[in-house]
Amino acid sequence: MLREIGNKLQTTLLYATTKDPFKKEIDLFIKKIYKLSNVLLWSAKEKRSIKLNRNSIQYTSIEENILRANQHILALGEPFSLLLRKQTTMNEILVDPELFECFLMLNLWEVNKSKQNGEHMVTLTITDTVLQYNYTVTPPIGQIPLSLPALAFWFSTDSVTQNTKAFYTVSEIEMPLILPTSKEQFYQLESRQIVEAHGGYTAITENDTILTCLYVLPVNGQQVMQLKNYDPVDLVANKLAETADSVMQEQALTKLLIQETTLSEEVIVQTIDLIKKAHGLVIRQSGVPYYTHPMTVVEILLEVTKDPTTILAGLLHDVIEDTPITLHQIDVMYGTEVASIVAHVTAYNTNGYPWKLRNEENKNKLNQCDDSRVVQVKLADRLHNLRTLYARKPVDQQRIAQETVTFYIPWGEKNKGPTQWLLEMQRICTQILQKKQ
Repeated sequence: MLREIGNKLQTTLLYATTKDPFKKEIDLFIKKIYKLSNVLLWSAKEKRSIKLNRNSIQYTSIEENILRANQHILALGEPFSLLLRKQTTMNEILVDPELFECFLMLNLWEVNKSKQNGEHMVTLTITDTVLQYNYTVTPPIGQIPLSLPALAFWFSTDSVTQNTKAFYTVSEIEMPLILPTSKEQFYQLESRQIVEAHGGYTAITENDTILTCLYVLPVNGQQVMQLKNYDPVDLVANKLAETADSVMQEQALTKLLIQETTLSEEVIVQTIDLIKKAHGLVIRQSGVPYYTHPMTVVEILLEVTKDPTTILAGLLHDVIEDTPITLHQIDVMYGTEVASIVAHVTAYNTNGYPWKLRNEENKNKLNQCDDSRVVQVKLADRLHNLRTLYARKPVDQQRIAQETVTFYIPWGEKNKGPTQWLLEMQRICTQILQKKQ
């Protein structure tokens, strides 16, 4: 509906003259309508997708979960029999155990109750295969497409032996938003969501007499799982990682930004409140509330710029990567320029296809960036991380220092980053790397 309104307004705008005092205002309003429609569409898709909590992922026994699911169904008193064909030596799989058991229960129960299953017998066949990721797209030179050992789970009303392929391809083609209109579609959609969250593949075939559901899950899918970019435990309602010192920093920064920039007090206070709530109970390894980090980044930025867009991007630079807030929301709330800077600075959104996300790719995209505001925010972020590196493990200190010397300092020099920052970064990294020697 919003898109239709936007399209009609766009058509109306064609008849407005360039001197029309409302033309610019209407054009801006149309853009906001399109942005809001994108946010709503994204929200609808998110509500119908599943992301895993990394703290819940563990190896779990395949047979024990099947046995539990079988016992649960038998306890319901419904006619049911299971023919299990385990044609693999794999005994465990890396999954969210609760979701995996739910996935088994859903399919055993619904295939058993399907109209094609007059005998109330479900055949579950488990075989070895391989999942290949993004093989439909020519990979960049030097980049080998990802392949992972996998297990094919065949749930069928048919007792014939299933023909498992040597490999199945998971592409990055985005699935359309589908709203279930029947009970059958609901369980199939929910199963698909669970499998996709684990980086798997789904294929369902049925006719009047046979129903077969194929789900392929990687044995160890850590590289391809769709994970929450935050720990739900850190988002306890009405609880914040707030200290007397962090509140004092908020007040001091608000006063400083009012004096030094054109940002209004209302926008400053609202943005600081947003990042504080978004980061919830998260604490940095140095022991301070996480939201003090973006505030300190802004304090560093003020040494070289008073630009309000850059300052807002500095405050918001971590929310996309580490909290439930999305780039769409940043775009609507703060505008395209702020959202663009945040998108360049943060680890890039892969639209649910995490095998595409590699640190090297992030560096390549930064290398292609010629926006001085992105350079300033990224270097200020890196500088503060280096200043607090003492709180990290020695191995992490060495890795971050080496990465900074190898990439970020040369990148900053190439893009005319502030000299004083680059010199301080070099000094800190040299001290850390000399410790190893």
